[in-house]
Amino acid sequence: MITISFLGPHGTFTEEALNRLCECQSLMIQKEAMNTIDEAIEAAMLGHVDYAFVPVENSLGGTVLTTIDYLAEHGGVEIRAEICMPIRHYLWGLPGSAANEITMIYSHPQALRQCKVFLQKQAKQAQQIVTDSTAQGAGIVAQSQSLAKAAIGGEAMGIKYGLVKLTDQIQDNMLNLTRFILVKPNHHITFDATMATGKVSLQCELEGLRPGSLWECLGIFAKRQINLVKIESRPTKGRLGEYKFFLDLQILDNGPQISEALAELKELATSLQLLGAYETYIVE
Repeated sequence: MITISFLGPHGTFTEEALNRLCECQSLMIQKEAMNTIDEAIEAAMLGHVDYAFVPVENSLGGTVLTTIDYLAEHGGVEIRAEICMPIRHYLWGLPGSAANEITMIYSHPQALRQCKVFLQKQAKQAQQIVTDSTAQGAGIVAQSQSLAKAAIGGEAMGIKYGLVKLTDQIQDNMLNLTRFILVKPNHHITFDATMATGKVSLQCELEGLRPGSLWECLGIFAKRQINLVKIESRPTKGRLGEYKFFLDLQILDNGPQISEALAELKELATSLQLLGAYETYIVE
């Protein structure tokens, strides 16, 4: 059976997204919850599990820097799949609880921020208590046996801890999405133009102090009509002004053009590392 480590604890949005990815790919897996993103990826890199599954970007908060920095600082990590999932928050309590009688609400600080309007207008009477994860907050509520305590989080969290929904969706932005990636060790990542679909990711370093180097890089893809769906820069942790660039390219019927572009970029860049060609899944 395939083993996958993920950013825990159990009941988080990361586990929910992993479950959805397994449904999309018809995978039977054994899951291992880890305390941090680094621990989750390291478990795969050290061979303790087959894959790791971690968040990489949120539509509101932006890139998950811990994930992107791990990719920047370590070689041999291949992205094998990606899934985008909406982040839907609810207020959860014990059976018999009522939303207007809650006096203490537990959740991760990001979840609390994403439900700010609800908390200000409909839960002014409740004290907000920060936890390390949404699932930890749910665990506290479940163990308390108090009808005056509630937690904010998603479906997987509520089911895991036997709580009931006290509200409909309460997040401020209904378009809140998070991207998650499935990764594994591979020190010989290649691009097969005849097989690749979905997206290809790479990182490269350019002569950052030479005017026009980034423009030349982007021009390689523009002249071939290759859609660049994301670009991200991270410091090399060397000289000030030197960066690694992360690029995501859309694969349509343009595999040969992407192969040509990668070959030209290899001549231009001071370093180039493929991160994988993989399918992207979008779930509701």
